[in-house]
Amino acid sequence: MLPVHVAVAVIQDAAGRVLLARRAEDAHQGGLWEFPGGKVENGESLFQALRREIQEELGIEVSTHQPLIDLTYNYPDKSVRLDVHRILQYSGHPTGLEGQPLEWVLPENLHQYAMPAADRPICNALKLPPLYLITGPDPAIPGQFLRRLEASLLRGVRLVQLRAPKLGRAEYAMLASDALSLCQQYGAKLLCNCPVELAMELNADGVHLSSSRLAELSERPLTNSKWVAASCHNLEELHQAMAINVDFCVISPVLATTSHPNAVPMGWGKFSQIVTMANIPVYALGGLSPNHVEVALENGGQGIAAISALWADENSIE
Repeated sequence: MLPVHVAVAVIQDAAGRVLLARRAEDAHQGGLWEFPGGKVENGESLFQALRREIQEELGIEVSTHQPLIDLTYNYPDKSVRLDVHRILQYSGHPTGLEGQPLEWVLPENLHQYAMPAADRPICNALKLPPLYLITGPDPAIPGQFLRRLEASLLRGVRLVQLRAPKLGRAEYAMLASDALSLCQQYGAKLLCNCPVELAMELNADGVHLSSSRLAELSERPLTNSKWVAASCHNLEELHQAMAINVDFCVISPVLATTSHPNAVPMGWGKFSQIVTMANIPVYALGGLSPNHVEVALENGGQGIAAISALWADENSIE
């Protein structure tokens, strides 16, 4: 069946709270909370549909918006394509013009509201920042490594993958414990690129699965209270990541990178094609810097992941 194209609006107030509306009991997925929006009618552009639906439902005028995530979800009785945009500017005060209850909810509290299954990736996208730091080379001097991590956190990084493949289990555990404490001081999340059992022992914020670890799994390795991310390089790996219900993934290499000089970059066109097949947030990785965030968003990405462009250099910690 062809999916129903739905324009979805993420509206936030000055405190960062997200607006939810409750569906009518007799509607599809009735009684659940959702992000405002509605069907894109024939001949309508997405912007026209967003403006019309939000005006009809909430009585506000949308001025500008930005892509957040585009996903397709198959329910037993219908398929929907949710074209989700973050509303950047609007005029007026949201009111439930169709009698629907409204709630303003902080992104971290969205899990407390019963929502359609298709909305879970949207909730994840809202909680994820545009930058995902992958830590630099394995530390010869752990103290210096941690100082560079702190310098990166001071610059605003709030999502970190601790990658140190050459460290033994004990050395990695010690480093991860210190890195986790440091990230907690700055309100950042730390995902460990290590065996899942070790990440659980460390009580990290989640685990980042290498493509090889991803291939070995048949189900999600952690509960929904923890983040699960994965590294993907093609559609096969992306499908495996979605099959085990990861929260987000990184796709690489997008551009040429000095760390993997023999890898053939896919370019933004191929990245965009792969993202259209994803029902989860996707970070672009490979030869990227914060200057590429807007390009990543325009091509359906969550943002960019990087090592050198986000990892503070030694001079910044002197």
